[in-house]
Amino acid sequence: MTTPESALPAPRLKAPAGACDCHMHIFEPRFPARIDTPYKPPVATVPDYLKAIRERLGLSRAVVIQSVTHGTDNSNLVAALDDFAGTARGVAVIALDTAEAELQRLHAHGVRGIRFEMANGVLPWEALEAIAAKIAPHGWHIDLQTDGRDLPQLVDRLLDLPCPIVLDHYGKFIDALPVDHPAIQAALKLLASGSGWIKLTAPYAGRHRRPEPWPELVPLAKAFLATAPDRIVWGSEWPQSMLPVFNQPIPDHALLLDLLLDYTTDEALLHRILVDNPAELYDFPAQA
Repeated sequence: MTTPESALPAPRLKAPAGACDCHMHIFEPRFPARIDTPYKPPVATVPDYLKAIRERLGLSRAVVIQSVTHGTDNSNLVAALDDFAGTARGVAVIALDTAEAELQRLHAHGVRGIRFEMANGVLPWEALEAIAAKIAPHGWHIDLQTDGRDLPQLVDRLLDLPCPIVLDHYGKFIDALPVDHPAIQAALKLLASGSGWIKLTAPYAGRHRRPEPWPELVPLAKAFLATAPDRIVWGSEWPQSMLPVFNQPIPDHALLLDLLLDYTTDEALLHRILVDNPAELYDFPAQA
């Protein structure tokens, strides 16, 4: 019998007040998946998340990421944001012809970015510039998940966009790459520009599926933090809906939070990663 996550030990890292989980998903069964969904989403509700992750890890805020299973229908996302009652922000997916009134409605519900998921998502590369121009007046960002090995060919294009770019999953470098590799250097160039961000999420992402605790990511995370400590955020990726597709176990989320201690033990820097940086990127109110 599997032990409920809420019954597992607390993480070693004591999260500061206002700490934010910057990448998680909600799957309410009343919102059907798109017909061509790449996988069947699990049931993962806001109350489930609050008990399994927020309470156990001592977090205060969350960012709900639109799942590829819902395409451009943001109904599930908006309902989740409403259920979080002001303690969450959202990253949506929109079509090229989405009306300005709809952008304003999404903003009012807490949306602050648009997702490009280049493996299973519905927005193609050809839409990148048009979507960026559409959302820039709202102060939103592009949340990009793509194969990090392609960044040397992409970085100048990304730097030309009129809005910030957030790379998911440590940049999603499929291979264990050294810091001096051109792909890692491209990510660092994006970070150093002032418009790039990186999420320390899903350390298992990619075909390598190396076992925890993913030591090959330690020098990368340290390089990211040395380059732009004010543009690095962390997320749990709960409920890891893609891992069962690959017959992979779901990791302990306390371990995922504690990975930050492999990158730094500086309390001020940890506060930046978990509180200050998310507040800036996702437009959360200042902590009292």
